Amino acid sequence: MIKQHILKAISLIILLAILLMPLTGALAQEEPTTETFDDEALSGWDRAEGAVVQDGVLRISPGSFAAKFGEFGDGTLSVKVKQSAPGAVFIRYFMGESGSYALIIFPDGILLEKSLEDQPQELGGYEWTSSTGEWVEFKITISSGQHTVYLDGQQIIQAMDDNPLQGGGIGFMVEGETTVDFDDFSLSAIVFEGLPPAEEGAPPAEGEQPEVPADAEAAAPVDIPASETAGSRVSISDLIADLTSSQANPLELSTFIINLLLSVVLSYILSRVYVHWGSSLSNRRRFAANFILITVTTTFIILVVRSSVALSLGLVGALSIVRFRAAIKEPEELAYLFFAISIGIGLGDNQRIITILAMVVAILILGLMRLFRGRQADFNLHVTVASHTPNKIELESIMDVLTPHCSQVKLMRFDDSGITLESSFLVEFRNMAALKHAKAALRGLSDALEITFLDNKGIW
Repeated sequence: MIKQHILKAISLIILLAILLMPLTGALAQEEPTTETFDDEALSGWDRAEGAVVQDGVLRISPGSFAAKFGEFGDGTLSVKVKQSAPGAVFIRYFMGESGSYALIIFPDGILLEKSLEDQPQELGGYEWTSSTGEWVEFKITISSGQHTVYLDGQQIIQAMDDNPLQGGGIGFMVEGETTVDFDDFSLSAIVFEGLPPAEEGAPPAEGEQPEVPADAEAAAPVDIPASETAGSRVSISDLIADLTSSQANPLELSTFIINLLLSVVLSYILSRVYVHWGSSLSNRRRFAANFILITVTTTFIILVVRSSVALSLGLVGALSIVRFRAAIKEPEELAYLFFAISIGIGLGDNQRIITILAMVVAILILGLMRLFRGRQADFNLHVTVASHTPNKIELESIMDVLTPHCSQVKLMRFDDSGITLESSFLVEFRNMAALKHAKAALRGLSDALEITFLDNKGIW
């Protein structure tokens, strides 16, 4: 019997591992955003008139800019750059009200700086001699305040910011007498959803100049012309989309379906664990059947309210007046019930890996606890036997007849009034045949015995 439980535990762990493996790589980060600049309209970007798409590249003239606004966090940014003449090229990221980071490419060096309220702070530098007319690739990785810069695959700068910015937009700016081509832009970063497209880090207004360090060999700043961007034009389709949208960040249907399916699978596994490893005396199979509905319902509720403050507050008010009406007989039932709800909350918040890992750890702990504490009685039926005078049967005779047919026998109650004897047992029958043999043996003691079999966990 112990071997069967161990095999079941191993099977559950293998099933969870199979579920976890494809999710580990897919959910570790957002899908990268790539831009090959084949769209002349440059959709999704704000730009000045001097930033145009030509011959499959983004070409920015002196004093012009192109920016992609959003709330982009830690991740990797890479882009290819080609200059027509010596000048200053700015690759800005985390652009926001609080400041920004900038990788500045000069003719004789590369500088990584942080700007806070127009106060530049140098984080790192690298000496080099720029070559005009040739493509070079820059890659910047950001992780918890650590910035690493690569030039054509070689690490050139590594710097740590103890007070890092939290995310923002990305932009390219050009100063001096050079025209710069950008291509093969790629961004793989955390996206902070639910935040409005920031006006922070907006491109310089008319008459303002981008920052250039004093040692930059660049020409006098050129005013950036104000231009109408794609984001400032509102079409009828945009208005319709705004009217039909129910929330700021509607949930993708694929995410909704995957999380619901995962909630079904995980809650089913939890129900099997409870039925086979639980120690509650109630009908565990019937109680465990509720886990799937509870988990799916919780997942659905959290998926709906997670992006709406109003719905979240409404849920708090509803929970203050709604409570479970079913009587919880034992603490173990409450523990498993909370575990099922926790699975629903985790999947509803789209924390799939954390939820699956927590499930694996919990099952491992339960399995080890059951393995080391040894086999315990796993009663599946209540048996009540009553005998009356003149053919009253003694308790010892009842137990002697009942014990050979049961895996476990536990006396729960015994009443002897002299005229009537009533005894109640918790027993475990392996199968229906054992139940029939026990019944026949009890009847062999006396046909006047009153025998009652009451379901506890069931026989299967």
